[in-house]
Amino acid sequence: MPVAVFATMVFGICCLLGVGLVEVVMRDFAPEAGVPTWVFIIAPALLSMLFALLLYRKAASEISGIRQSLSRALTVAILTWLVLSIYVSALWCPGYRAVSCARDVVLVTTVIGGGPLLLAALIAGTVVGIVLKRRVDWLSYKGASRKAAE
Repeated sequence: MPVAVFATMVFGICCLLGVGLVEVVMRDFAPEAGVPTWVFIIAPALLSMLFALLLYRKAASEISGIRQSLSRALTVAILTWLVLSIYVSALWCPGYRAVSCARDVVLVTTVIGGGPLLLAALIAGTVVGIVLKRRVDWLSYKGASRKAAE
């Protein structure tokens, strides 16, 4: 299995667990936006999986330790939060007060979902970093030497 696919799965699972912590709030918010609840639950996980796939594409040759993996994980978390905030703003904010409403949405998504989703991304980044550092046999490291990183 390629490293990027493994990272995608780990980020998806961790993000779903993180979203599970704030699912009650999202369940109440979904009807207000006129969107099914499952869309608000699955959207952050799918976004984090997409960004993990893109950012960990050449991870076997570019990442040699946990710190570099955590750096990419933080980037995945920030991109996921940003796109999710834009998505919620587009659904919830009326056109005549889009800017002030978007600012409020960014603040609310940061306060409510920021902690669990950031923690989930950092846990996923740590897991992927450990696996990359140990060079396990069940992953394919295309473009990288098989030598373990120091």
